[in-house]
Amino acid sequence: MTTLKQGDLIKDRFGNTYKIMEVCGIILHISFSSDHDKYGHTTAETNLKAGGYTWDTPAWEPKDDETYWFITPSGQVCECEWINCSFDQALRDFLGIYQTEALAEAALLEIRRKLGK
Repeated sequence: MTTLKQGDLIKDRFGNTYKIMEVCGIILHISFSSDHDKYGHTTAETNLKAGGYTWDTPAWEPKDDETYWFITPSGQVCECEWINCSFDQALRDFLGIYQTEALAEAALLEIRRKLGK
């Protein structure tokens, strides 16, 4: 199965951007780089990776009432329940949220490493 979905944008190694027009199982229909509304070619995600194409992986976002973790400004890992309020959204948009406590702890270690602490 592919991680790409209809509407995703991908880039080739030269910086040209293409749009995923349609996903049929593992087959991807891709636009022309010059016109994202016209079909260009068909391929599979493994071929794109092998050819040096790149794309952003969508960020995880919890569903309502799902648990997530975040790092406080003082460096503590805290657990919270997603209710899609302004506090949840601010954490997601500015501090980052994590699907597991282990991911939050790993991110905290990386932050400390970058800060030299």
